[in-house]
Amino acid sequence: MVVQMLSAIKFSKKIIPYVKEEKTKVVVAIFFSFVLAGLKGMQAYIVKPIFDHGLSPTSTIEDNVTLVLQLLIIVLVNFPARFFHFYWIRFVVDKATCKIRNQMYKKLQHIPLSFFSESKQGELVSNLLNDTITFSHGFRAVIDLIREPITALVMLSLAFSRDWQLTLVIFAAAPLFIIIFNRSGFLVRNQQQVVQEKIAQMTHVVGEGVVGQKISKSFNLQEYVLDRFKKAQEHFFDAQMKTAKTEEIAHPLVEFVGGLAFSGIILFAHYRIKSGGMTTGDFVSFITAMALFMDPIRKYSQANVKLNQARAAGERIFNLLDEPEEADFGKVEIENLNSEIIINDLAFSYDQNRNVLDKVNLSIKSGDKVAFVGLSGSGKSTLINLLLGLYDISKKKIMIDGNDINDIKKSSLRNLFSLVSQDIFLFNDSIKENLSVGRNLSEDEIKNSLEVAHADEFVNRLADGVETNIGDGGLKLSGGQRQRLTIARAFLKQSPILLLDEATSALDNESEKMVQKALDKLSANKTVIAVAHRLSTIQEFDCIYVFDEGEIVESGTHDELLSLKGNYFKLYELSKKVGTNA
Repeated sequence: MVVQMLSAIKFSKKIIPYVKEEKTKVVVAIFFSFVLAGLKGMQAYIVKPIFDHGLSPTSTIEDNVTLVLQLLIIVLVNFPARFFHFYWIRFVVDKATCKIRNQMYKKLQHIPLSFFSESKQGELVSNLLNDTITFSHGFRAVIDLIREPITALVMLSLAFSRDWQLTLVIFAAAPLFIIIFNRSGFLVRNQQQVVQEKIAQMTHVVGEGVVGQKISKSFNLQEYVLDRFKKAQEHFFDAQMKTAKTEEIAHPLVEFVGGLAFSGIILFAHYRIKSGGMTTGDFVSFITAMALFMDPIRKYSQANVKLNQARAAGERIFNLLDEPEEADFGKVEIENLNSEIIINDLAFSYDQNRNVLDKVNLSIKSGDKVAFVGLSGSGKSTLINLLLGLYDISKKKIMIDGNDINDIKKSSLRNLFSLVSQDIFLFNDSIKENLSVGRNLSEDEIKNSLEVAHADEFVNRLADGVETNIGDGGLKLSGGQRQRLTIARAFLKQSPILLLDEATSALDNESEKMVQKALDKLSANKTVIAVAHRLSTIQEFDCIYVFDEGEIVESGTHDELLSLKGNYFKLYELSKKVGTNA
């Protein structure tokens, strides 16, 4: 029991920050633990006078009325004590769960992008939803580990007062209880780690099955996807059954040991009554106390299991919360690009094994329109990510208006750019909410952004207009319509630099024309940095940088690069053959 109490204290230190605002409710809930324990003791205590006096032939009506009143008082006090004790525990537990989830979700918004490339989406979702529920149950278990020993102690004290010799039988069984609690707690904690991992894997597989509906149907992969889910669920089931086996062995073991002790008590009590050492009322009161003693022992066993499950979940939660956040040591704030962006001998690697970018040197003056072209994997999009400060780089490698990019506040840096990417992200919400993203924008601002993006024509045809819900990722819209909404969103940001990361690569010719018109409107009077695969869209740009295996191998205008008959010329000729230059 000492081990369990130390575990409870250690666990409490972790959860205290999440419940300290509700400390009054916690204190009152703990106070009612003592009240409830006392009431149970009174219930057992009153059994003796009921049998010795209330039910004896010599008892009077006054004796019975007194006993009835005592019972009524116990019942009346029990009602509010029990309600407030358990309701406030649930209130505090659920409130703490919300706080933990908020903190975890906030952490996810500030963790470096590299963390997500190494983590499974489903595991993070499970960590946020399932682990927090299991963890919060630990607080309830802590309260149980306070209340149930108090109740057991009250019952034991009452039993001791009725017959101390009979009570010694319980003490003889105590070492067995301790062994069961310690062993089952250790096993459950280790097994629960595996359970949480398996449910995280299953959540990830479910996410893949939902997000990948289009591919699974078009490739007739329904059986394959279902098989993946079944396997994940079987692994989760197996892990769950190992924990269940430990739990379900521990509980009856406790009851079995208690039953053995109870059997010894009955045999010994028979001798005590025969020898005149105790009355029938003493015996019934003692037996009642022992019966009520077994209930807190059983609940204590369950609480011990829950606490160890919570500790396992807590390890996963705090591993996430201990993840380092994006480094942001910048103090400089920039509102505009007044001069130029200079990239000086930049090298970058994701895994320290191979440079994705190497010896990159370029300059982009305010108002310029520049493009990055090259084969897939040549480092173009990586450079866009570095300009956005999504990965850390060495000092003095990227300078913006004479400021090292590392010295600029992340929020200020990202306010310089409006990104339109091939990876379209829209919330499952209305068109208006996707454009305003939490800001209070006027109807005229929304309308103007839709006109600039050439999105007003299809939005106006929708029954609910800008209030139309567009579904998960905007799936109720076509690819071109979704991209035009992201252009409208970028316009509303009013940033001085426009980043285009292959914004039209996944569109058909008709959609591309509409999106390109919108991009031309959006890019007016802005500095434009475009990763392009359709070379026809960048022929009028001020400078085109050609990437090959992470290095810039050519740079110049469209005509200058064609005259070199080098990499750009080959890309241009290839684009004409496959029809992407039209």
